[in-house]
Amino acid sequence: MQRTHLLDYAIVRNGLGLGALLVAHYLSDWYAIDHREGFLKVSPYLYLVLLYGWIVFHNRILFERLFLRGKKMLYAGWLLLLMALGSFNMNFVLHTEFNITRSLPFLVNFWVYTVTGLGVFMLYRFLRQSNHKTIDLAPLVEEPDNESGHFSCIVDGVRQAIPYRDIQFIESLENYLKINAGRKVYVTRLTMKEAEERLPKRQFIRISRSSIVHMVWVSKREPDAFWIGSKELRIGRVYKRYVSEQLGEPN
Repeated sequence: MQRTHLLDYAIVRNGLGLGALLVAHYLSDWYAIDHREGFLKVSPYLYLVLLYGWIVFHNRILFERLFLRGKKMLYAGWLLLLMALGSFNMNFVLHTEFNITRSLPFLVNFWVYTVTGLGVFMLYRFLRQSNHKTIDLAPLVEEPDNESGHFSCIVDGVRQAIPYRDIQFIESLENYLKINAGRKVYVTRLTMKEAEERLPKRQFIRISRSSIVHMVWVSKREPDAFWIGSKELRIGRVYKRYVSEQLGEPN
């Protein structure tokens, strides 16, 4: 079982990131802060807290759950809409509350911080994946009889026999299943429970309410995810202990 580090916890990473952002701004604001009064003393730091919250939302919700999962047009649409609304709201507040007529530098900073935050997030993901240990899958592929079988299902009214060895992972689409087998994708009307009962144990492990992975295709393992090539499959919170037990890992 992989050792858990402090940076594996999102609250620790974000606490350090926000702290670094506030400290960096304070060092540049050291002399100017004494010349401001009342709310103006803390308003830049409140803005940075809100900005950091937006960066986290953008990276973890928009970019990770939309762009990285192939929904690029949906990501672009939401990003442009939210950035436009954020820019309009910032311009309005600067004009009405702070009497700042030249808001362009603040708007540019808003966009630059967003792009910079995404760059830091991608660097973290890259370093995290590079330091990953590949799972030793030898104990999980010692059942050749099961591996040589087929998964039978109906696809577009035609019965298909999909070799177990070709199936990389299965995803739930409400009342349907999406069976990913390399370059081929099959959609069939089945439940995850039915698929789980019909697939060979140990080779196929259910890791969440919506995902089953074929362990021989897993290339990397994270504390909360499996990777099959460039595809990230998150481990459900209630499934973590079950997954560890199936892999023979100590809890």
